[in-house]
Amino acid sequence: FFSDNTPPTPATIAIANQTFTPPTSTHLQTIQSRQLHHALTPSQVFCTSTHSCRHGHPQAFGFHPTKGPKLVSGLFRLSCPLLVQAIDEWEGEGGVREMSDWMLRNDHFTDRHGGIDGKVREGLTKEEKIAGYEYSNEMQTQIRTELVDSHADFDNGGDSIGARSELERRLGEHNANKFLESGVAGIPPHQTFDVKCIHAHVADHLCRSSGGSMDVDDENESVTRNGNIIGRKALQILQVQRGVPIHGSAVCWQQCDVNRDVQPGDWNYTPKKNRQGLRSTRLRRKERMMNFQSDDDGVENAKLDENSK
Repeated sequence: FFSDNTPPTPATIAIANQTFTPPTSTHLQTIQSRQLHHALTPSQVFCTSTHSCRHGHPQAFGFHPTKGPKLVSGLFRLSCPLLVQAIDEWEGEGGVREMSDWMLRNDHFTDRHGGIDGKVREGLTKEEKIAGYEYSNEMQTQIRTELVDSHADFDNGGDSIGARSELERRLGEHNANKFLESGVAGIPPHQTFDVKCIHAHVADHLCRSSGGSMDVDDENESVTRNGNIIGRKALQILQVQRGVPIHGSAVCWQQCDVNRDVQPGDWNYTPKKNRQGLRSTRLRRKERMMNFQSDDDGVENAKLDENSK
């Protein structure tokens, strides 16, 4: 997918006062050929997860809003097949409702160790969770806006214009502002009663937190400010309650290793949505080939008719 002459990748980049890990050429190839199974515009991927999995592969990546063939409001995408599979299954069992319910209630309190009023808090209050969700939404707005405003060479029929101007041309000023201001998974910034998509929150956490999936057990982390509060909690549930090896399993590397030939018995997971997209692409290609074949047959038949006269 990429040449060997790719310039060295900087260790980190800063966007909206957040630190991100830019993709390497190997990570870009892994995301395209082994995780998503389709090509991306290289400049569209502005970061990968803060830390790779135990096998050295990216678990999520950041989508530039305006550098691809289509406008993208969702900033971060989960790409680790193991985590995608685990969350697909969880969401199929009501995971979004479970996380939305968690958002709207106080966590448990205990009086085991005394403390203020004889109680020591374990977990977070509803207000703290909402504040954390709002903070994640606000960071999405700031990151998206800075990315768009720094994209100053948008190709508009041969003319170079700013990406914000192109947004307004396509969507109108009002909708362009809504696009820029949207939160996690494209939701309105103050809509904190619905988690909507666990994949998006986990991807946001993996790309924005200082520890990625490595900090979910650290009780000293500032969970409302470091990463995504919902993504962090989701990773905890996956690991502790659902038994998912969130840093990677013993066999999941088989899908992501671009230096290894794919074997029939390899571990592999392709999401249903991706399978449908790939199936549709194959069907379109088949139909085109059938049309070409039909055209060729028509030409040959016409020649035979002409020769028989």
